[in-house]
Amino acid sequence: MTSGILFALAVGALVIAVVTGLLRRQRSGAMGNKASGDSANTVAQWTEGETTRLLSSAELPGLYLLRPRFLTKAEGVVYLLLNAAFPRHEIFARIRLADVLQVKIGPQGMERLRAFRKIANQHVGFVVCDRDMTIVAIVDAKEPDQVVNPRDQKLEIIKQRCLQAAQVKYLCVYPPQLPRYRELREQILGPAADLV
Repeated sequence: MTSGILFALAVGALVIAVVTGLLRRQRSGAMGNKASGDSANTVAQWTEGETTRLLSSAELPGLYLLRPRFLTKAEGVVYLLLNAAFPRHEIFARIRLADVLQVKIGPQGMERLRAFRKIANQHVGFVVCDRDMTIVAIVDAKEPDQVVNPRDQKLEIIKQRCLQAAQVKYLCVYPPQLPRYRELREQILGPAADLV
């Protein structure tokens, strides 16, 4: 009889343990749902707080100033040259390289991200487009007395290699040695430049 009582107590304890475990699992699931809801609220509150902080800092008087010129003097001269040489084309100034190039389909994950980072923060001076907004050429204006540090030289080499890989016409124009309209048109449009 004692073994029967012990067996009944063991089965009862097992049933109580299972029921207790199930109740705890249900409660922790409900708490998890509340916590995930709370975390969504926390993210929303953080985002709202961050936006408010950014807005309040933008209101400080004198924090931002308008640049005196959009284009440097050398860039302005090259822009006028391009505008005169390509009257039927659109000329855009100071464009991010990532707005002109895209990473081809194929590389995935970190390899794709690395390829994009090469072009993400680089800029080109001018983009020459036809009326259909097809990119015809990319032109950079270089300051005549500009001292280039080694990092900028490496970035320039990367930019040139990326543009070469994209097979787009790329020219560097130095304002003291500006080409004539006809030479510039031939360099960009080819020998049939007079027909266009």
